Amino acid sequence: MGSIFLPHLKTGWHVDQAILSEDDRIVIIRFGRDTDRDCMLMDELLYNISDKISQFAVVYLCDIDQVPDFNEMYELYDPMTIMFFYRNKHMMCDFGTGNNNKLNFVINEKQELIDIIEVIYRGAHKGKGLVTSPRDYSKIKRGATYN
Repeated sequence: MGSIFLPHLKTGWHVDQAILSEDDRIVIIRFGRDTDRDCMLMDELLYNISDKISQFAVVYLCDIDQVPDFNEMYELYDPMTIMFFYRNKHMMCDFGTGNNNKLNFVINEKQELIDIIEVIYRGAHKGKGLVTSPRDYSKIKRGATYN
């Protein structure tokens, strides 16, 4: 249900403009399919926190079938992928999973996701391109949700 209320990026140009247009906030883009279970779970969570993070982050959704432009460039092979950008720069976060480029697993707790976004925002403001997640997700199983 959250995907209905969050803005969708319909073309590669819209994705580029979303990333380029924000100067002071983190741009969060959820790549995936609106009908995918993991995407639905994360969309709901992103929608529920969007007001709380609106001062330092903005959330967009992008369907990887409608906008395949970035599938190869960002290696969007997972059912659901969340990527973070700040001032036209890809922000990386070490979740302990070995993939620092993106968040590709479901998080169930609002505060946990807010904490991750805050850490990325603080690191971005300090000029860092890579930050460490407040929690280690190395024990997560592929395709499982994380509590």
